[in-house]
Order: sequence, then structure tokens, then C-alpha cells
Amino acid sequence: MSESLFSFYRSTIAEHQGWVADVVFDSQQELIWAAGQKGTVASYYSTGLNIYTKFVANSDITQILTVDPGVLTLSAERLNLHSRMGQRQLTVTSPNMKEMCCMSASQTKPEVLLGGHTKTMTKYDLTQNKITAEIMVPDLGCVLIKESPTLNCLGSPNGNIYLYDKNTNTQTNVIEAHSGTISDFDISDNMLVSCGFASRGNNDLSVKRSLLLYDLRMMRSLNAIHCSIDPLQLKFMPMYHSQVLIASQTGQFQQLEVTSTVPQNNNCFEVDLAGNTCYGLDLSSTSKALAIGDTAGILHLLAAQDGTQFNAYSRPTIFPSETVLNFPKPIHIDDVSFSFAHIPMPLTNERLMSDWPPEFNRPGDRRPRPIDPEAVRNMKMVKYIGYTPNPNNMYKNTVPYDLSLLQQQRIEAKSPLKRPDDAVHIPRVYQQMKLDHSSLSELDLHNLNRTKFSVVCTTKRYKFLCPIVQMLYYIEPIALAVKAHICHTFHCLACELGILFFNLDNTEDKVTNADAFFTAFEQAADPKVQGVYFPERQPEPRELQQIAQSVVETLLRILDKEIAIHSVTTAIYLAFGSKVKQRLVCLACKHVREKSTINLTYTLSYPPNNKTPISFLDLLKKVMQHEVGRNILCDNGMCRNYKHIDSSILESLPYILHLNCGVHSQDDYSFWQHQAMSHNAYEKGNMCPNGRNCTLVECNKVHEQTTWLPLFFHIKAGKEQGQLVFKTGRFEEKLNSRDQAGVFEYELYAVVAHVDNKTPQDHNHGLILHSNVSRNYHQKKGTDDNGWYIFNGISATCTSDREAVTYGQPWKTPCVIIYRQIKLPKEISNTPVPNPLEVLTPFTYIPVQGFNILPLSAAELPCKGDLVGMGIEIVKECLVRVVIVRGQGVHEGVAFSHDICPSSLNPVSLEVVQTVQQSMLTPPKLLYYKLKCLVDRGVIIVGHNLAKYLRHINMQVPAQQYINTAELYRSNTTDAGFNPPMDFLCSRILKVDYVPSPENIAVYSLQLYERFLELKRAGQFEKTLKSLHEPA
Repeated sequence: MSESLFSFYRSTIAEHQGWVADVVFDSQQELIWAAGQKGTVASYYSTGLNIYTKFVANSDITQILTVDPGVLTLSAERLNLHSRMGQRQLTVTSPNMKEMCCMSASQTKPEVLLGGHTKTMTKYDLTQNKITAEIMVPDLGCVLIKESPTLNCLGSPNGNIYLYDKNTNTQTNVIEAHSGTISDFDISDNMLVSCGFASRGNNDLSVKRSLLLYDLRMMRSLNAIHCSIDPLQLKFMPMYHSQVLIASQTGQFQQLEVTSTVPQNNNCFEVDLAGNTCYGLDLSSTSKALAIGDTAGILHLLAAQDGTQFNAYSRPTIFPSETVLNFPKPIHIDDVSFSFAHIPMPLTNERLMSDWPPEFNRPGDRRPRPIDPEAVRNMKMVKYIGYTPNPNNMYKNTVPYDLSLLQQQRIEAKSPLKRPDDAVHIPRVYQQMKLDHSSLSELDLHNLNRTKFSVVCTTKRYKFLCPIVQMLYYIEPIALAVKAHICHTFHCLACELGILFFNLDNTEDKVTNADAFFTAFEQAADPKVQGVYFPERQPEPRELQQIAQSVVETLLRILDKEIAIHSVTTAIYLAFGSKVKQRLVCLACKHVREKSTINLTYTLSYPPNNKTPISFLDLLKKVMQHEVGRNILCDNGMCRNYKHIDSSILESLPYILHLNCGVHSQDDYSFWQHQAMSHNAYEKGNMCPNGRNCTLVECNKVHEQTTWLPLFFHIKAGKEQGQLVFKTGRFEEKLNSRDQAGVFEYELYAVVAHVDNKTPQDHNHGLILHSNVSRNYHQKKGTDDNGWYIFNGISATCTSDREAVTYGQPWKTPCVIIYRQIKLPKEISNTPVPNPLEVLTPFTYIPVQGFNILPLSAAELPCKGDLVGMGIEIVKECLVRVVIVRGQGVHEGVAFSHDICPSSLNPVSLEVVQTVQQSMLTPPKLLYYKLKCLVDRGVIIVGHNLAKYLRHINMQVPAQQYINTAELYRSNTTDAGFNPPMDFLCSRILKVDYVPSPENIAVYSLQLYERFLELKRAGQFEKTLKSLHEPA
């Protein structure tokens, strides 16, 4: 069995001037790591043992481990972390780190335990980069550390194995394994096996030819396992949980079954070490490869065959020969969503070298043959599974295809008349994916979204509008305005949007649900909203483009209306509004009629001849400042003329320019395509050979490649009153015009585009968002960066600015374009924050029998570290009541907030509060802002099963700012997954009768926490907890 398990052998010299101190298989990649006596670490790729990296890591290495960030090397006084390329990332030292010799990495947390011949064991957190605990151990220290699902096991030089609880870091048991010293031990699930030495007296030690077997679940010893060799090292085989591989000092190996009760003398094999001693040993996670390091510095590898995989799912290994792309953002090595669409490439009419001939690009499918009628007739159904005898005309586990039909498709593809001329390939980053985020794992969501930003999604039929909501979030004036907005109106669109934006700021999830916002969107009172609803069917591509533009305009007007209830001028009005004077002049009597309006958006209109080259700024100027003839009767009663001149004069420019592209017909679409192609062709024919290095003053050539849709332009006042001059400019040219009066500089902010695959068989089309995410949003996620991103469904990808301005493809059409001025005024960029006293003070007082409510005073506002108790009542998955009580002070235990908040998602919760007047209900935004105000002020919230309820109301609270009394009184040994209920704790700890209500939950949670602190200070908590979980 063993010979068939390891039939391949290869060796290499790993250390030239000493022995191999330790060997280990990489848990992430197909690598073997070997540490030399002199401190060098080398990695070898696959079974070929091709050297991958080699570097000096530490002096006198005692052990190495691989973790996700890289490789850990332990010496007598320090711990080093290196990347797999050899760069040092971390060095850990401590006064208690003396004579360290062993370590163990946690499988569930980014933590490492360090031990040695000292009285303390050190726990280090790799994420926080600090020592989190110093654990006292026996005087002799430890030489081995292993972990089980619930315990940390320490092997001592005196032959004992000490068991420590992972949660409390306290010693729970001792296994007296060997009378001499311990040699090695390993753990698989709840089974521990060890080997060591027996004491013969006079300090004489001999190797025991038996293995100690111990059940960690029942805490009892099992029958010893006799061996045919002298065991000094052992490893459980990961793929065979009940089998262990033991090794002697001279290179003899034996494979044993720990559950067997009969003697095992077979399954032995030997590795020729040429008289050297086996020093390091490790098994791969697939149990198909064995690595050995000896005292001669040689690394031996035994495998099932050449090319055996060390891990079941290894990450790709980076090699220096791979092409490094010159891209502004790093590309992850295992990013499955990356495609060449990320790389900027100019549009060209010429054929690329990578283009295949059209006859080889015809898609074909293999259609299966119809099921044999004999098999259908003999089908027997058992529940929902059908069984039928094989009619002996097909093989098992195969699907026969109709190859004759495929051959016919190939013949038709050779005919130019049958070949579709509109078949195009859409890059992967733009393809519309019909995926449900709730059915995807965290790994799948990570592969779709490798950014630090969360993507807006919904389970309703408005998924195609999610990119528009995402765009509003990254427009900073809108985000600040709706987050600062507070009102007492139910189904307020600004309130729900503010809650959604708060969640996008604070969440670490890849996806954020927006069902509450779209519910409020359906119930908005504005009658114009009814015109943007879609039918139940999938909308057509042109219909989707029109609706996308009307939705943005409608949302801006609704938000401006809702926010304007509490303020004269809103941030949306100031940011998007531009004052326009409409002037109507009669050509006969020169009668003038003027009217001033405020425009929040502009819609582009296109000339009839779409093939005539025209710049984008000329098109924009005709929309913002036009002069046309109009036939209308003159207002002057003495004049009967119908001919007038209608002109629009911009009196003020918007800080954020919102443009609707207005692509509603095939002519409009062709206009964008022809303008992009002609602009690219012009620049290609007029490109200056010196490029940006040209110093000629009179050079009229193009010095830098641009696009038809500019990334930057500026507007300045002309010589005549009301005249404006539009000019394109690069970012380097802004310095010349920034200090000039009357100059307004704009940069591209966001683009919502429509993607259509042009195949009528599959309606694979939808909206995507190109967004220039500012540095403020990156700082909220812990980075100091800015850049462009593509948001497509539940995927988000880093991209370049040229992706947002490159059009002309047959599958990509712009819908909404947003420009912003470089400098925003303070009244737009700085929105006032509501007063905490106004937020935390209830505007209504709901009387409850036997329950007092006392509003907060200015001196009682909770500060950082203060306690409050919270009780939440949820009925039929809907939030009903929230009670918050004081946790300290003269009025400790007295409530200062009692809110009844029926859910806007499900009206069933209104049944619970039918007796309450509508004016006494609390809107969701006010409740959310009240809780957020407590979190922002650093208040610690105490409650029972609080994490579940906070997650239910979609509230993000840091873990250090809430205390769950159910977790405080949960046993660490028995019934570890059982959370004691509130009535149980009240009767056993507080000695009171519990009546279910949110006010009682809040008060009793504070009392339980105070009792917990008292027991901790008195040293009686462990005893109380043990008696609490013992049967009465």
C-alpha cells in the first residue's frame, strides 16, 4: 500500500553548510519550503523541485510555517514574516521571547502561538500586528504546539501534554504521556497521538516502540499502538483521518491505523538517507507527497507520481517570466474577472494581428439527441427522480450529441449570406450576469468584487437601476445631503437613501441590499414617478436607455423636494442647478419677453447629418446656450407678427453638470459611433512625431491622444455679455487657467452606459457605471487613493479613465454623463451635522403602563465609553419597538428613548401598533440616525442577543462597541453553542421574574453586565458559570 502511495522520488541539496532545520508544504501554492541551519529559506516548485525563491530569513531557524500573507520563520528571540518573494514584512520581538523553539498558526483566525523554554506562551495577531496575550505555562516551557478544534496542546520536555482552552487561555487538563521526554505528537479532529522516550533511571532514555492514543473529546486514554520501528516523528495523514505516518531517525517509515486493535507489521518502507539522520518531515494536504530533510542538507521528496498536486485547490504561482502589464492599478494574480478590456487601446479601422478570420469565429453548439422513446415509456418516478432501464444504445454518464446538425451549421457558416454581420464579442467585465447574490458564497463574491467598495443590489425587479443608485452615492453633495437629512415622514426617499449610503460607508460586505430604498421608490408621492416604472417583462434596450435618463432626473427632483421641506436652498439645488434666462424677441416690433428658470439637467440633441465631424463641446454649447427661430403670436397687442427668436442665456453655471445623452434612435447611436471613429482617425493622421515633448510654438499637430468625449474641459466668459467659450484642456493645462477670473473647470465624474450583446435570442443587456471614486471614499475604506471603477451588477472592477470615455463600439451606448467642477463651494461640500441632542431626544412620548421615560438633558448626552441598555422587539421578522435606557448616572436604568417603528418593507407589523396614533410612530431614518449617533459618540450598547438584532435592522456597529449578555454567560466547555435565554439568566443570576418586553430586556441586560463585572472582580465568575450550566 505504501509503495503504491509513494512511487516517485527526487532529491536536491537544500543546505550546503549544515542540515535542514525544517521542511513544510505551502498551504496556498504548489511549493515546498526548506529552512537551513544557517538561516536561509528556500522554496521549490512542484515535484520537479525547481528552486523558486531563496533568501536569508532568520538566524538559527527552529521552525517555519506558511500563512496567507507569506512565510513565518521562528528563531530563538524573534519571529519574522516574509512574502513568498523574499521581502520582509514583519519582525516580532518581546522580552518574554527567549529560547523560542515552536509555533502554531490558527486555522480560523490570523493568530500565531509562540512557545519555547520560557514560562510564557505568546499569542500574536497578524492582522493587528501586535501581541494580544501572554499565557503562563509550566516552568519547563514547551517544545511542541498543536491545535484541535477547541484546544491548544503544548508538549513539555518532561513528557506531559498540557491542554489549554482557546477562548479563555486557561489550562483545562494534563496528559502524562511519557515518563521521559516527548518526541512528537499530532492531532486529527479529537484524536491525539504521541511518541517519545521512556526513562530507565540514571537519566537513561530509550525510545518507546508504542504510540500513546488519547481521545480529547472524552478526555481519556485509549489502547497504545505498537510499532515495528523506533518512532521519533509522526504525522496524521490529512486525507485519511484515522491513519498516521511514523518515521525513525534512520529513514524508516510505517503507516498505521489508529483505530485497529490487531498488530500491524506491514505497510513499512524505507528512504535511503546515506547514513544521515531524518531531521524534518511533512506531509502534503492531499497525503500524496512526503518531504524529508536530513542532517546532510538534502531535501527528499516522495510522491505518488510526477506532477502530483500538493493541495487540492492551490493558487497560481507567480513566475518572473510572466508579462507585467503597465496598468495604473495592480491586478491580482488569481483575478478570474480580468480581461484585455481593462487595457486601454485606441479605436482603429485596421485589422489587428490577434483577430481571427470571420469563418473561424462562428459560434456552434452541440445539441443532444432526443431521449429514446423506449426509455421514456419504461420510466418509473420515485418522488422527483426518474428511473429507467438502459435500452442498450448509450453508455453510462455520457450525453450523445447530434453531430450531423453541428456539421450542417459548419457548412452554413462558410456561406457569406448565412454569416451574421452583427456578431460581436463583449469583454468579460461588461457582460451582464444573471446571478442572485444570496446564492453565492463569500469566495464567489470576492472573485466578482475585488475592490474595497460594496455594490448596491436588490431582490426586486429594479436591478437595472442599481448602477444609478451607485452613481448617486459617489456624487458627494448628494450623499452628504441625504445622510444629513432627517424628517418625520414615512417612505421618505431621501431618508431611505441616507440609510443606504450610511451602510455603504460602514459595511465590509461585498454586496449591500437596497430593498428598503426601492420600496420607498415605489411608494413615492410624486406622480411623475409613475412614468418611469417598467412593466413586468424585460424592457427593450432603447426603452431601458430612456428610462435610465428619466429616473436620474426624477430622483433629483424628488430628493430636492423632500430636502427643501426643511431648508430654503438644498445642496442638490446648489450643485445641479443652473440659472437660465429664456428670452423671446419679436422680429417685427422688437418686443422682449424674459423668464428665468432653474435647470437640473441638459439633454443632448444631435444634428441630422451624423457623419459630419463636430466636437463634443460644440454639441454641448448648442444645448446649454442656443438661439432658434419660433413661430408664435407676439404678446404686443398692436403687433400681429408670428416670427420670434428664442434664445437661452446662462446666468450661472452648475457645479455638477448632469447630461442626458438622448440616444433614442439608430441615427443617434450612429452619431456617437461616427464621431468617435472620425476623431480617432483625425488624431492618428495629425499626430506630432515629438508628442508631448514638442517645443515648437507654432506646431498645430496633435501632441497627445484624446477621445471625443473629453475627460476635462473649462468654460470662460466671452467678450460679449452672456457669451461663453468652451475649450478642452488636459490636467497639466489647468494651472494656466485656474487663477483666472471667470474660468470654470470641469472634469468627468461618472458615466452610466448601456451594454447590449445584439443577440435577439438572449436579452443580455443592462446598465453599467463608470465612476471616478474620489479620495474621500477611499479614506473611509482605509486607503489614500482615487481612481476609476466599473460597477456591473454585483461585480466591481478597477479600470482606467479611458474606459469611461471610449465609445463607438456596437454594444456600448452612453446614457447619463456627469461632470463636476474641480473646486466645489463649502456650502455644497460641507453639510451641517444634526445636533445630537435633537436626534437623541424623542419628539413624541409614548405612554407605557409602569414604564417611565425621561428625555436626555444636554449634560446627560452619552460620551465615549458610556453604557446604554437596548431592548428590541421584532414580530414576524419586522421591527416593532426599540427602547434605550441609561447605563449610569442619577437616572440609571431610566429610559430616554422609546420608539415604535413599523417596517416599511412589510405592513404586517402595523397589526402590533394599531392602537398607537400615526403621529407617535418613529420613521426608520430617525431611529437609524439615533442609533448611529450613539455609535459615532463611542457609546457601548448592552443587550441580549444584540448582534442578531443589529444585523436584522441593518445597523453596522463595531464589535468593541456592543456587549452581548448571552455571550458573557455562555459556557466555554459544555453546550458551547448554547446561548442562555433572558428568562433563565434573570431567574438564576438576578433572582427576578422576567416579563418579556423590550424595556425589561434593556434594564436586565445592564444588570446582568454589572453582575458579570462584580463576579469577575471577586474571582467568582468561573464558579458561577459552572454552576449555572450544571443540571439543577
